[in-house]
Amino acid sequence: MSARLYLVRHGQTSSNVAGALDTKLPGAPLTELGREQAGIRGRELAEAGVSPRVVMSSEAARARETAGLIAAELGLETQALPGMIEIQAGAYEMQTGTEALLAYGRLIRDWLELGDLTSSLPEGESALDVQERTMPMIAELRESYLDNGIDVVLVVHGAVMRMMAVFAGAVPSQWALDNHIDNCAVIELVPDGGGWSCARWGDHVEMPRF
Repeated sequence: MSARLYLVRHGQTSSNVAGALDTKLPGAPLTELGREQAGIRGRELAEAGVSPRVVMSSEAARARETAGLIAAELGLETQALPGMIEIQAGAYEMQTGTEALLAYGRLIRDWLELGDLTSSLPEGESALDVQERTMPMIAELRESYLDNGIDVVLVVHGAVMRMMAVFAGAVPSQWALDNHIDNCAVIELVPDGGGWSCARWGDHVEMPRF
């Protein structure tokens, strides 16, 4: 089997429980349940024979902590990568009200359903900004690891990992919009010619043909 990129969402945090838009660094740490989720995911990856050299992550505290717990199960070290933070909530940062959550959701819908990649929240970022800060690193990981037969495990954030899968051409925009990613769920991307295909999306382990 060819080497794969395993995008893993971090475990549950107190901000997740509160419904807060927690996107800036360093962000909230994991809850007890979040730590349990990370340990379970690490054991599942180990049992599946996933073999990275290190477990990589966003610089956010929750992603670092999740990566550390996964790495412990794999007997590896961790490495934080710049540029892999969550899509920025801007003026809505740490807000929990309906207005803020709907605004964030509408932004993702504008990008994925309407194709408006320049849209952004006040003081936030556009899809083009997100693409510019994430996809060069994905290309570098592919060249340095996957093309040499080495798996990559990268712990990141729910919204940004959905966008990266779309940017990579692995899934259609509507699929990414309709299928959210739970805490510690995995998007499994496979190099496919010059592009990518998606072998797993959360609980979807038998992907449709796109």
